[in-house]
Amino acid sequence: MSDALTPETILALAPDAGSAANARKLATPGKWPTLNDTGSVLWGECQGSGKNPYLTAVDLSGPVAKCSCPSRKFPCKHGLALLLLHASHGPDFGSQPAPESVQTWLAGRQNRAEKAEQVSEVAVRKEADPGAQAKRRAARKKKVTAGLEGLHLFLKDLMRDGLASASSRPYSDWDTQAARLMDAQASGAARRVAHIPELLGSPAALLAHLGELALLAEGWVNRAGLSEEELHDLRAALGFPLDAAGLLETGGIRGRWNVLGQALIQEEALTVRRTWLQNASQMALLLDFAPGGRPLPPGFPVGQSVEAELVFAPSAFSQRAVLKGEAGASGQLADAPPPLNLTELLSAHADALALNPWLERAAYRLGPVRVVPGEPWAVVDETGGSLPLTGDVRPLLKLLGESGGGAVSLFGEWDGAAFGVLKFWTDALGGRK
Repeated sequence: MSDALTPETILALAPDAGSAANARKLATPGKWPTLNDTGSVLWGECQGSGKNPYLTAVDLSGPVAKCSCPSRKFPCKHGLALLLLHASHGPDFGSQPAPESVQTWLAGRQNRAEKAEQVSEVAVRKEADPGAQAKRRAARKKKVTAGLEGLHLFLKDLMRDGLASASSRPYSDWDTQAARLMDAQASGAARRVAHIPELLGSPAALLAHLGELALLAEGWVNRAGLSEEELHDLRAALGFPLDAAGLLETGGIRGRWNVLGQALIQEEALTVRRTWLQNASQMALLLDFAPGGRPLPPGFPVGQSVEAELVFAPSAFSQRAVLKGEAGASGQLADAPPPLNLTELLSAHADALALNPWLERAAYRLGPVRVVPGEPWAVVDETGGSLPLTGDVRPLLKLLGESGGGAVSLFGEWDGAAFGVLKFWTDALGGRK
């Protein structure tokens, strides 16, 4: 796993741009009096502002980091810096065994992984019992209903007090409400509540986010009036799992799929990889997860095409898909529709939101566009339109350097607020025709 960790993939694990920037500053051997590589674990001591250095360890099977610093971010800047140092100064690492506290942490992770595997085996056996399955579904619906009723009251109280007072609420308010929704098995709603504190400085973004949450609660109450595709979108937004096994029993779309981009995200103890593929006008999103620090399965080669059959999950705006069978040999990118300008992107995304109002992101090809440095960086097109860019600045600097400030074609994710670049072309490939 460690061989696949380049500075770009490491910084993609950062919870925010600030953590990535701070990690780069710490990624110098002089700040680390102790650096060791045991083969499966990196550990070291980073001298901070206090008397005692911070003890940092990274389990490379994830990668998952642990640090004695007080940061609530995951991974923290020290974990990221340790990975960056290993990528750039690997031969400088010693081979001393990890301290007892790190060994205890690793043993706990191993025990949890084994217990999770045992629970998974029991769950598979239970899944074969139709009666037990029906009872579990009914119990979950009851829990979700109660949880969303509580969310509805929470939102009413929040609006009654006024959005201006939201920033004065203690952090425990958001944590408590998110925990209640997790207990109610509505993890999607819980994640959206946990995101609220990040939006307190932007009233417009906060109001839009609260509107999505309110729509979730109202949608569940009125789910009987939704179409099958709309109900699937609602359930997905609430965190109901995708029935991948049942999906694979149906037919899919076989063809030559362009692998246009990948995003690697660390969500607490879960590593998530989003892979975007395109066949003609159809965009497909494959999701891979690695729980418990386990490595992700091999991914597709970005910038090439593969022969594959994809089955799409029911949705009013189809993009989530699963791979059926094995993918064929890779090759050059196949022909595709011309990319969009920025106005066309916004129009296409508005159409997508009209179909699925809980859509968190979609992927688009843009071109010809230019990347402009600033705070924030921006992408501009030939019509004069401009949209903010998000993500680590180092790939953007590389893009700017290779393009010389000229027109390029981009592929990336738009979340309604900023565009995240996943792939770019400086030649005619992927450009408007």
